[in-house]
Amino acid sequence: MSTRRLGTRRGGPGALACLAAALALCLGLTGCLDREYALVEPHENRYWESTTDDILRAESYQDLVNTILLLVEQHMAEGTVRLYLSDVSHATAFSMVKDACREVRQETALGSYLLDALDFDMEELRNSYYEVTLLPAYRRTAEDLASIVETASSSAIYELLVSAFEQGDGRLTVRYAYLAEEGKTLVANIRQLQSELEGGVLPPDTGGGEAPEDPGGETAPPEEGAPGETPGEEAPSLVPWEILFYPPEGESSIVEIFLTPQGAPAQPAPGETP
Repeated sequence: MSTRRLGTRRGGPGALACLAAALALCLGLTGCLDREYALVEPHENRYWESTTDDILRAESYQDLVNTILLLVEQHMAEGTVRLYLSDVSHATAFSMVKDACREVRQETALGSYLLDALDFDMEELRNSYYEVTLLPAYRRTAEDLASIVETASSSAIYELLVSAFEQGDGRLTVRYAYLAEEGKTLVANIRQLQSELEGGVLPPDTGGGEAPEDPGGETAPPEEGAPGETPGEEAPSLVPWEILFYPPEGESSIVEIFLTPQGAPAQPAPGETP
């Protein structure tokens, strides 16, 4: 089965790799995301009850956020957390659990990527702790979770994109610890890389750029074609790759790039057998 070929590429694989490397090298590393839940290990012993291996425990709001993330990181269909709080009413505890679920769902990278909803039930047991049953609804599968590429810096995305394109992958999802550039810069660089890989032009509103205007306010004539191009030959118009950040607001640490339209398989080139 063939993979898609959306346009005539300029330069061989070496040139594309050089372009990706150049985009990466021009970026500097910024500080590491310092949210405490970003540092949680999936099997952190302190978050598990010592008497059982399938019940989590929390003694504070941050513990609660981290235990919920442990459940989500393992793509568990259901989970139980025992919440140990001193002199806290049922209403206050309920509000705390609700806020923690909202934070994980909306403000964490994995939560916003994986979850469609996060419900819970809560009851007080023996006046010593609250037992919370977490009921996540996932928008991504366990296979999607396993396919996330882990990298130290977002600057590695460009070389990963070249590799994904060469292999005919329809989607690339990357989780990074360092954001090496602003989101707008990352998107613009990905657009440039797509144009080079697929050998075409992007619509102006997706980072393809608009024709400059002369001092008189009239649109300047288009630039001459690159060396080796046939005069009068127009580069094909491209469908821009869809680029999604997680979480959508605030500091993101996951980016998902669809190299083909969502839900549609890669299309074979003319004359090739699907």
